[in-house]
Amino acid sequence: MKLQQYVNSFSDPLRFEDPTSLVRLLTCHNKTSRGLADTVGVIDERRLNNPGHSLPEPWDGIAIRHCACVYALYIKRDYTEAYTHQSALLSLFYRWFQDQSAWVLPVLYILLQDLRDLAEQADQGTYSNTGKMPSLEECTRTVSKAFSMCATDRTFKGVESRRNGVYHIACLSLKCYFKVGKPNLCKNIIRAVTSDPKTPPIDEAPLNDQVTWHFYIGMLAFLNGEDKKAGEELEWAFLNCPADAKRNQELILTYLIPLHLLRDSLPSPRLLSLHPRLEELFTPFINSIKSGDVREYDERLDWAQQRLVGMSTYLVMERAREGGLRMLFKKAWIASDKSSRIPITTFQSALKIHGVDVDSDEVECMVANMIYRGYMKGYISHEKQMVVLAKSNPFPNLWTIVR
Repeated sequence: MKLQQYVNSFSDPLRFEDPTSLVRLLTCHNKTSRGLADTVGVIDERRLNNPGHSLPEPWDGIAIRHCACVYALYIKRDYTEAYTHQSALLSLFYRWFQDQSAWVLPVLYILLQDLRDLAEQADQGTYSNTGKMPSLEECTRTVSKAFSMCATDRTFKGVESRRNGVYHIACLSLKCYFKVGKPNLCKNIIRAVTSDPKTPPIDEAPLNDQVTWHFYIGMLAFLNGEDKKAGEELEWAFLNCPADAKRNQELILTYLIPLHLLRDSLPSPRLLSLHPRLEELFTPFINSIKSGDVREYDERLDWAQQRLVGMSTYLVMERAREGGLRMLFKKAWIASDKSSRIPITTFQSALKIHGVDVDSDEVECMVANMIYRGYMKGYISHEKQMVVLAKSNPFPNLWTIVR
């Protein structure tokens, strides 16, 4: 497709408000864009500054910037230049978008998604050398501007309102904040969405946006140690995630499984078999909790430390160790005919059988911690070196005490 032919092809979609055709013309990842890259050639600075007047302002400039972007992407393989052109394209698009209704939201979505993808590609070299992502940080600000333009729409109402795009753009913002390592900034976006009474309810958003929204709300709760809220949000996201979105299901389970281990709710072998990477990671921990083998759990924690730290799940998995310790102490209680009075030495012997050799004072501290956290019900008689357990349900279900 020649350059002027491509520019002219915007005329009908703009006249008839056809977002599907505009998306096809402006995405960076389809046959049209690759064909443009092969045929339009270099777009010089003079043409970029004077794109022409074939279309309503500023669409000539948008079309020319897209051509420059795909040429840089596919012919020059210069991701930084491609990102720069895509960013300039969005600046032009925003000038036009502020006067438009919701019909154009799909076009905004694809432009922002391509901008984010190009930013990540542009930052690959910089990140490996400096650990910084300047393009993605700039992209985050560009996405935030789109969010503001949707959230503050006072011109259009109902289905025509740009507010219908709030959740999609908010999710993209949250994704960017997590990617640049600044999840603490997510609260500003979330507050803007939840505090505005004019924002449509989340259950009116497309299902994909609902799942993404609940996932990131759950992730923030997970990082803040709000286990109950995190579990509820991630559970909703997992149960409503499309069946064919295996990668997204695996991502949700990466954080949902540790939360379930905290409350002694172990995933089934069948579920784990559907996600081999998670099966390899979590099965040893699950077996250790079932058997009460705290030494094996500690060894697996050391083995998987780097991976767990990288996923921000290490601290939760470290806390889940107490489930294995609880199981070991429960087995010792059962072996003692479920007596309400258990000597400290009984728990000490149980630990020693599993290769954990500690003195009685440390065992007493372990038991005291289990009682304090609600994993056991009872008290310690330090003078008699005896644990006095409640006669009724001394080892309560962990799901009843999760935070």
